[in-house]
Amino acid sequence: MKAYRENYIRRAEIAQLILLHRLYAQKGSRDLIFQGGTALRWCYGGSRFSEDLDFVTVLDPQGVRKILQAAVRDAEKLMVPHFGEGEVTLDEKKSRLYTMKCFVNFLTRGVREKISVKLEFEGLMAGKLPEVQNHVLSSLGPVAYLMAAGEFRVPRPNTVLVAETLSEILSDKIRALLERPYLKGRDFFDVWYLYVVLKVPPDLNIVERKFTLYRNPFCARRSFEFFVKPSKQNQKQMREAFEQDLSRFLPPEVLDVHRSQKYRSFLEAVNALFNELKAKKIRLP
Repeated sequence: MKAYRENYIRRAEIAQLILLHRLYAQKGSRDLIFQGGTALRWCYGGSRFSEDLDFVTVLDPQGVRKILQAAVRDAEKLMVPHFGEGEVTLDEKKSRLYTMKCFVNFLTRGVREKISVKLEFEGLMAGKLPEVQNHVLSSLGPVAYLMAAGEFRVPRPNTVLVAETLSEILSDKIRALLERPYLKGRDFFDVWYLYVVLKVPPDLNIVERKFTLYRNPFCARRSFEFFVKPSKQNQKQMREAFEQDLSRFLPPEVLDVHRSQKYRSFLEAVNALFNELKAKKIRLP
């Protein structure tokens, strides 16, 4: 189980911002829609570290690859002033159908540990798009803070990110909780942040559309009842997911608070959300 490392996380987050800046400076990048925990972190003030840059897109893998290769070439020039002389590499990995997954790595000369950012691009069904919101990178609160502190030193980072709305991100988290082969504590944390902290209500139309939005078909591995009336075994499984996952994304002192409360706030948030979904008679396909 990996531990939370503040110094590495800060460097990884700067690398994320450099990549986002250069990705959205490329022609055709408006077809890349930013989503997930890292979109929540940068665009909506999320309070946990998130290691991946996740996108949905109507582009085929070759179209994504063209944009990404150009962005990585540009990003290398910006990473050197932040991390020292080094080299950027793009490492594409095998992934499931209609999905492209890769890692952008920066290795500083004389330093053993590389900075690595994972990017994943999920294919959308033809004619279907999530609701989006545009965000000027330099105007985002967490980004402006890093700029004022002198940690993100990019001249005029005024690129415009295309990100899913909060309702869309919440719907993605609902889908993930129902569909992932194994539970991830980060999904519970993000649901709590969206539903309880930001008070984002589940949108019936968006949730139901989410089940048919992607080219990879939805496959439910859990029912609503898993979260509405969890058995002792289900609760144990959820708590194990928190222990296995969240230590990477939350400072130890923050995680200790939630652990001392037996993760009650996360469990209650997910329970309340799925009770609301059930009451609204949202159906799985």
